[in-house]
Amino acid sequence: MKNLLAFFAKRHLLVNLLMAVVIVFGFLATTNMKLEVFPKFDLGIVTITTARPGAGPEDVELSLTVPIEEEILKIDGLKKVVSNSMEGISVITVRLDPDVKNQKQLVNDIQKAVDRAASLLPSDIPNKPIVEEISSLKVPVIELHISGKVPEQLLRLTAKKLADSLREVPGVSGVKKIGFRDREVRILLDPGRLEHLGITYDEIITAVNKRNVRDAGGSVESFVAEKKVLTVGQFSQPKEVENVIIRAAEPGNYIRVRDIAQVVLDYEDWKVQSRINNVMGIALSVRKKANADAVKTTAAVKNFIKNVQSSFPPGVEVVAVNDVSRFTLMMIDVLIGNALIGLILVFVTLVLFFRIRLAFWVSVGLLVSICFTFAMMPILGIGIDMLSLMALILMIGMLVDDAIVTGESIYRHREKGELPLEASVNGTHSVAAPVIVSTLTTILAFTPVSFLGGLEGKFMWTLPVMVALILGASLFECKFMLPAHLMGGKGDFTARKWFATCQNFYHSFILKLVRWRCLTLLVILSVFIGILFLAGSIKFNLYPEVDIDTFFAKVELPEGSSFHHTQVMTAKLEKMIRKITPQQDLLSITSQIGHHNTNVYGITEGFNPAWSLIAIYMKPQGERSTNSNDIIAQLRNHVQNLPGYNSIAFEPLEEAPVPGAPVQLEIIGNDPTRFELGKILYDFLQQQSGVVSVNSSYKSGKDVIELLFDHSLMASRNIAVADVTRAVRIAFDGLIINELQTIDEKIKYRLQFDNQQQGKLATLKNLVIINRLQQKIPLKSFTNFHLRTGEAAIQHYFGQRNITISADIDRFQISVGEINAKVAKFLKQQKLLQRFSKLRIWYGGEIEQQQEALGNYLVAFCICSVGIFFILALLFNSMSQPFLILLVIPFGIAGVILTFILHGLPLSLIALIGVLGLIGVLVNDSLVMIVTLNREVYQTKLYTDESIAQGASERLRPITITSLTSVSGLLPAAYGVAGSNPLITPMILAMAWGILFGTVATLIVLPCIYAVDRDIKRLFGVIKCEEV
Repeated sequence: MKNLLAFFAKRHLLVNLLMAVVIVFGFLATTNMKLEVFPKFDLGIVTITTARPGAGPEDVELSLTVPIEEEILKIDGLKKVVSNSMEGISVITVRLDPDVKNQKQLVNDIQKAVDRAASLLPSDIPNKPIVEEISSLKVPVIELHISGKVPEQLLRLTAKKLADSLREVPGVSGVKKIGFRDREVRILLDPGRLEHLGITYDEIITAVNKRNVRDAGGSVESFVAEKKVLTVGQFSQPKEVENVIIRAAEPGNYIRVRDIAQVVLDYEDWKVQSRINNVMGIALSVRKKANADAVKTTAAVKNFIKNVQSSFPPGVEVVAVNDVSRFTLMMIDVLIGNALIGLILVFVTLVLFFRIRLAFWVSVGLLVSICFTFAMMPILGIGIDMLSLMALILMIGMLVDDAIVTGESIYRHREKGELPLEASVNGTHSVAAPVIVSTLTTILAFTPVSFLGGLEGKFMWTLPVMVALILGASLFECKFMLPAHLMGGKGDFTARKWFATCQNFYHSFILKLVRWRCLTLLVILSVFIGILFLAGSIKFNLYPEVDIDTFFAKVELPEGSSFHHTQVMTAKLEKMIRKITPQQDLLSITSQIGHHNTNVYGITEGFNPAWSLIAIYMKPQGERSTNSNDIIAQLRNHVQNLPGYNSIAFEPLEEAPVPGAPVQLEIIGNDPTRFELGKILYDFLQQQSGVVSVNSSYKSGKDVIELLFDHSLMASRNIAVADVTRAVRIAFDGLIINELQTIDEKIKYRLQFDNQQQGKLATLKNLVIINRLQQKIPLKSFTNFHLRTGEAAIQHYFGQRNITISADIDRFQISVGEINAKVAKFLKQQKLLQRFSKLRIWYGGEIEQQQEALGNYLVAFCICSVGIFFILALLFNSMSQPFLILLVIPFGIAGVILTFILHGLPLSLIALIGVLGLIGVLVNDSLVMIVTLNREVYQTKLYTDESIAQGASERLRPITITSLTSVSGLLPAAYGVAGSNPLITPMILAMAWGILFGTVATLIVLPCIYAVDRDIKRLFGVIKCEEV
């Protein structure tokens, strides 16, 4: 080891060149690294979406959801399978078990299961079920809203042209059009005319399909060349269908489509309509490629729009919203700003305690370590994101710890008269073991984050990797570069003389405490227990509440509301939102009629003309005077009991992995009493203070008209069930019978009744079916009509029907754990589980994820503590001294508890991970103290109070410096000196104040505990009175 140290110490040029190479490569790496908000991770979620237009929720459930679910539930390794059957669409969401290693195989198994079920599905579904794996890489990076008070056709042309062009922009993988309606030819039948002429629907469908044909007829050979023969019968114009001949009696005596129907070239019915600032438009959702940089891709899209804006038709405007890169750039500005301030504070702290020379080289070493980390990040697949920058901030102050210990050791050897080379080698070698161990303990403290599992583990995987990378780089620099830099110079280049006064005061102070050690420990223990009692008042949230600049209003109107009515009511609500939200803080408001999906990863809740989603975009946090959470609270108060709306729920855009609702009760069971239990729990939550936006997944749907057939009569009159279902569909929603493919688009042909008779109950009762014998049979002659209320949606949980009761909470009034505990107590007191014995309740949402995360955290905490204990036991060759070091940890945790109480903040998973990192730092300071106390006792051969006080005072400077530098690097980010990021603030705050409290415990409590340990050993005769 000494030979290797001497090799580098003697070669100044090699060390300087190596340093220069590391710095250059580090800066070059930063220019090519991708900028993201979060690291890449798979959510472990697969969705299966199947459409069947015109089918009601019960039909969708039985014909689509159940067959697919039955096949999927045969697969092992699925954590959760839920489904939602709505009008016209089935959505099955599968959450994979994160403990299964081969996730790709699970996805393939799901695809195979869906393929097996496809043969059991109805033949009238327009497309096969769509299986999609949800990934963080598929999040849209920007939305472009094309709007204007111009004809819809002009908006469509602009949107299509722009979408096609955007696909050529570097980094763009795809563009999804929202609110873009396909063109459709509607053949509006006159049922009276059909009945009079005795024309069946099959005749019309057959005639159109035979006429609109484009096919190849082979090739013709000649002596000169071979020519292709193409048989063309395809429509040249969409409305040419009106000339199709349905019957021909004699030449010139034809019945054409136009004789029995009006042909209209129109657009398909609205499924989703996009609006911005209450003006109709079309939204383009732009996704980036998996390996593309979100910031660069967004910038390229914006630059492209800027260049082509002059070519847009008059009256058409393109507005960019939901720019994901704004989060990244704002986060980077905040974190880098706070990191630079932290660096300055670290340097100032070093200068206060050391001469400029040592302070300079220690700071240069910090720069080298950071550049080395940047150079290695692309190799490990890590980009610049919130987690990697957070790791950098956490480690800024700690990076100099190893250098300080090494530099001070070299200085002590110079004091002894050793030559510069000899002092550099011996000084570095003498502290190699404790420095390496302290680095290992800090890395080990963060390593258990990878054991968290679930979304949290995937979300934070870069944190322990970055910590290991940064500290490893720092260890290499202080062992092989710093000794060469400190070989030059003369005289005292380390200690500042003013600190000697502080050291003398501490010596006399700690000597008194050690002599009164039992009383000292009793007082400190009393304070510690008092803080622990206060811990019960701290609330816990899985993720801290963030002042986000985007939030949503999820609107539901009474079931059966028309698309137009939903549009009017959404505009009314949007107007109210504008009045309450300060105009100077508002950027824009968009709305989408027909759905209220807020999940950025693409998980859909389905579509419904009675639903809408309003998105409110505000200025960034630092540019506005209001807090978005305060505005949401005001809006919730204003919309309570607002007439005309079933529900209005306000939700902030989630920055962290979405944990679900704070309250999410799954009432599972096919028994119909689930509706009664759901109502009881809904009413209970409505009455609880601190609970807002209570929602039930059960909603009464449209009235269902059941057709009860007399099958014997149908058989006698030559009518099949398929004839009736086809006729009913044509009378109501219409039936797609053909399509015309042009160079630009695909135009569908829909056969339906004219607008005056379409979709009316009277039309249904008077419907006439023409059988194969051309007989006119009234539907009511063999059918009874039964009217009942249906469900708007039918949910399943692992194949069983269920109802979800969910609610949001005011986190300043009540925590997730408290409200769920109230629900459990209510269930027990009212004996509801015994009363509804055929049902079971599952606590899902945030409480489920919270319990899983806390369980994994406890495992991680134990792994961290046990691992550090074994490393210390090997270092000291003792079982008792590692316990002395670990006893400091509870005092650091007590400091964290007191800090969060005084700041009025709830604990979160992020803060608890900060506690894990805190363990490693506290162990380092305690390790330095115990090593020095052991050395002092060994050198004096005495186990006296004076020797303990002397050893403690010798370590006052390095412990104080390392703690102050660590805290200096953290405090700017903890208090947002250059802007705040509330998502990571709790972790930094926990570490900063935990280090301060832990340092006080190390300097005061540890010497007293060390003295008590001496007393115990004396009592049992392990050592003699004053001898070692």
